[in-house]
Amino acid sequence: MTKYSALGSFLTSSGQLEVKLSFSEIEKILGFKLPPSAHNYPAWWANNGHAQAKSWVGVGFITKTLDISQKTVLFCKKEALEHRKSFPISQPNKFPSIQGKTIVSNQPEWKQICSVAEGSSKPFKKTVFPVHDKTSISVCGYEFHFIQQLIPECENEQVKEYHPQKEYSNREGLPLLANGSGAFCRFCINAPAVSGVYLWLVDNQIIYIGETVNLKRRFNVGYGKISPRNCYMGGQSTNCKMNKVVMEYYKCGKPISLYFHQTEDHKYVELDLLKKIETRYNAKDN
Repeated sequence: MTKYSALGSFLTSSGQLEVKLSFSEIEKILGFKLPPSAHNYPAWWANNGHAQAKSWVGVGFITKTLDISQKTVLFCKKEALEHRKSFPISQPNKFPSIQGKTIVSNQPEWKQICSVAEGSSKPFKKTVFPVHDKTSISVCGYEFHFIQQLIPECENEQVKEYHPQKEYSNREGLPLLANGSGAFCRFCINAPAVSGVYLWLVDNQIIYIGETVNLKRRFNVGYGKISPRNCYMGGQSTNCKMNKVVMEYYKCGKPISLYFHQTEDHKYVELDLLKKIETRYNAKDN
């Protein structure tokens, strides 16, 4: 039981499939004020990763829509979403193949969101997809299933920051990698140890594509927990870079959504997708 349990009890007792509440109404239900992050950051209302989310997810609800400016949130029963579709579908339980639309922006969209590492001032091509954290999506003929959002560990409503590079003895006098300095976060996923290809999505945009022989280990040991050695020359620069990406997007209220396509031909599928989709973070100079 958490201090937010009263909200879950209220949702259950309502007997409704959808419940729209203002922030002030939620505060009355809880008996205390919501933290500033609830008023300023959509990520606070994400459906996993925090004590507050357990209060509604634990009773079968999820946050469906959020209006920060109007201070309202709509909770919806999961079973209700399974029977509703926000757009036409061609087959039961499957979504239409997503068609990418390439556009050019002189000011990258992520720049308008927050200051994420690896920025560029030159025009950037991005592929936009109509994705809304659906249970499955089809990208270039491959079906991907939603795993979860990448939520960093938090303490007192703030991301816990770590500096693993300070824990390395560095007897060899190795220089830090370009992405090895500064703070990192920690996060993990609930996924099996299977091979396949994964997508990172933010605001309907695929920002990163990767392949792995072990999904669980790739995130929980690789991206999600940066080892001290990997911060230095010869270490895993990609792990460091993408860990910072997760942290910075989350800080500005844009948690990354993870999708996965299970296959033994993961290297081929990744290369095939990278030929067709240009992403923000699949750079050759990792």
